[in-house]
Amino acid sequence: MLSRNSNIAVSSRSFCKSNILRDQLDKFFNNVEYNDKLEHFNEDSLIEFFANAEAVIVSEDQITEKVIDALPNLKLVAKFGVGLDSIDTEYLKRKNIVLGWNPGINADAVAQLALSYLILMLREAYILNRNLINNEWAKISKSRDMSGLTIGIVGYGNVGKKLASYLKVFECDILVYDPLLSQNEILSGSVRSVSFDDILIHSDAVSLHVPLNEDTKNLFGKREFKKMRDGSVLVNLSRGGVVQETALQEALESGPLSGAASDVFENEPENTNKFYSKLLNCTNFFSTPHIAGTTNQSVQKLGEMAIKSLTDHYEK
Repeated sequence: MLSRNSNIAVSSRSFCKSNILRDQLDKFFNNVEYNDKLEHFNEDSLIEFFANAEAVIVSEDQITEKVIDALPNLKLVAKFGVGLDSIDTEYLKRKNIVLGWNPGINADAVAQLALSYLILMLREAYILNRNLINNEWAKISKSRDMSGLTIGIVGYGNVGKKLASYLKVFECDILVYDPLLSQNEILSGSVRSVSFDDILIHSDAVSLHVPLNEDTKNLFGKREFKKMRDGSVLVNLSRGGVVQETALQEALESGPLSGAASDVFENEPENTNKFYSKLLNCTNFFSTPHIAGTTNQSVQKLGEMAIKSLTDHYEK
């Protein structure tokens, strides 16, 4: 399908920033165009950048029907990342274009951050830190350690399973619900498969690890928050669209949540311009700019697997 002289285009900014990954890709292909200006593409500019490409490596760029139809030479799309909500996967299939995708490659990084957020929120360390910034030496908090708590995991894929393995050390009662799996598919000696409502009602903290699709969009809204325990905690490292932000803000300000941490938002900026969300006004809300899966190690792994997606279809 691909040869040394195939035209390859890389729009992923994280990939393009890595000289190691660029050197590895250049060993296999002579004609590689990189997004050296680290541009954020819209559909039209992406079509222009990919104009002659036979294979592309993308991160969050929107690979839509319009983009696909405008690229007659395209044979393969390699995903630098794990989420597929930016790619029209069904249309790729209809056009017989190969999708290179490696889910779970950054599961360690995401699960480790989820664990740290759970501890951060339950210990209320973010509040104490804010007090210190305001020159307040206040040790009083409603801090809780993890031991013996009930932790709910929504989404039992690669990240959810990895997080459950970490939580075993703390002797937590681990409840699991996955809208895409049956209870028999979740059978494990260390977790209990329960209904979604049971997760809400019984968990001291809930961690979200589901993809964004029709089944999970707005999975958490007013109804769900009303069912959660008083003083419970929410962690979202999946996608912003899984949680209704207005409902989350209300749950933070009026209960039942004592706190929430999120790495994602419903509407994230396409570039590094200024960002604002009303959630940032909540003193019991902690957030990061969608970096859960981005560590030096995971970026290298993601890049290597994207390259492998191309070389697996390499005709020497």
